[in-house]
Amino acid sequence: MDPRVMTQGGRIEGRLIVDSPAPGDWNMAVDQALLEEVDGGGPATLRFYAWDEPTLSLGYFQRAEARSEHRESGSAALVRRATGGGAILHDVELTYSLCVPIRDRASAEVRTVYDSMHRSITAALADFGVRVQRFADSAAPLPEGPPGGAEPFLCFQRRTDEDLILAGYKIAGSAQRRAAAAVLQHGSVLLSASRLAPQLPGIRQLSSANLAFDALASRIAHHAGQELSAVWNALPLSARARDRAAEIVAERFAADSWNLRR
Repeated sequence: MDPRVMTQGGRIEGRLIVDSPAPGDWNMAVDQALLEEVDGGGPATLRFYAWDEPTLSLGYFQRAEARSEHRESGSAALVRRATGGGAILHDVELTYSLCVPIRDRASAEVRTVYDSMHRSITAALADFGVRVQRFADSAAPLPEGPPGGAEPFLCFQRRTDEDLILAGYKIAGSAQRRAAAAVLQHGSVLLSASRLAPQLPGIRQLSSANLAFDALASRIAHHAGQELSAVWNALPLSARARDRAAEIVAERFAADSWNLRR
């Protein structure tokens, strides 16, 4: 990692933010503002957040009209992510984002960030007796996709090697967006099924574990600190980042020109 954010002991001096539930456009704008802040020299930041209403986030490249493929979520609020992948119905989940400096966009550190966070989530769940595996290491079959070989509309019905699997179902996945000198990774951990996506069971249905948001966030932060050699300082979003996020909401994530662009 970039030595500008190292402590004298060789550990990353980072920032930990635990946010209250918020609308989808605000959640996505804060992640973008944090990416810009870290890209400009700010500290590595680990953020945990939730959603104040069920929200369908489209992957960057998905067509807005494709949401008709999932009728159950038709009443959900809509936002388009800046990251790729399938649509996610955000409801009873823990969402995280991690922004860290990198030497360049092609750096191997980008892959290290991805693997480190998924190992951290795996270890945190194990602390509560929930044993998950990478899809590549599991015996879970690929779910049946739409006719014609198209990818499923919902992200949690897709599979990559690093997705985390419990009892044959995906319960956690992540995506990245890179800037010149920083990378944003954000992802979701399904704590329980949503009434607007009943075909996607969460940890509660698959293991009977009823995990609290704050407790799980604390354990993920602990393990991410070990994985990334980081010291997390609990701090609120800076005033500058908050102002920038408000600008990004208006410019992008609350605008039909962004959300319905495809």
